Amino acid sequence: MSLNNRLEWTELGVSRTDKMMIWTVFPIVGGVAGWYTPALAKWASELPWVPFQGPLKLISSLSSQHGAWGTIAAVALGVLVGGMISMAAIKESLRIRLSDQEVRLQIHNEERTFGREDVAAVFMDNKQLVLLGTDGRELYREKPEKRKHLTEEFIRHGYDWREQDPFAHEYVRWVADCPELSPSVNALFLARDKAFGKDEKEDAEDLRRELSKLGVTVRDEGKRQYWRMHGRRP
Repeated sequence: MSLNNRLEWTELGVSRTDKMMIWTVFPIVGGVAGWYTPALAKWASELPWVPFQGPLKLISSLSSQHGAWGTIAAVALGVLVGGMISMAAIKESLRIRLSDQEVRLQIHNEERTFGREDVAAVFMDNKQLVLLGTDGRELYREKPEKRKHLTEEFIRHGYDWREQDPFAHEYVRWVADCPELSPSVNALFLARDKAFGKDEKEDAEDLRRELSKLGVTVRDEGKRQYWRMHGRRP
């Protein structure tokens, strides 16, 4: 915790200690893997039933030609790959900063801030943290890396924590050409359905936001889509 503009902030998610571990472990593992890669490649290239014989023989020949320098290069490459994995792991981890006045959420180098007065309810749904607005609209939905202290800290800072979605009973499963929805809304749902089929998660999230602008909140269970209309306080 720290003081910033006389506000008490609580930081949740991946801690500094966790980040140090991530930045340490993956490069070390990568370096160790790099050290043993030439020997393993040589051994595997002598087994005719092992696939990828071409790349394995190339690695083995380069190691034989360059000796110790080849091993050093393999270790350096392993450390570099490990560092890239560390960077990706931290970038994809949700960072949560809480105060009595606002909540800040950052992931993929994108930060969003919500005032406490704009957040009507907070709860967990399918391992995802969900913030609801005063009109029942989903303000935010993302999976946190850690759930420890999440509930108590939101409550301590004055947020209305719920044990479940207050609108859970209102969701209806979407089917093609749903008569309760307009053609344009059905078209967006159909596009999301196709995005799920192609495993295009970013497109599915973009379409979720478009549906929210039209007054429709979407809840996914696997590749099944459920919906409700928002417009009232939870």
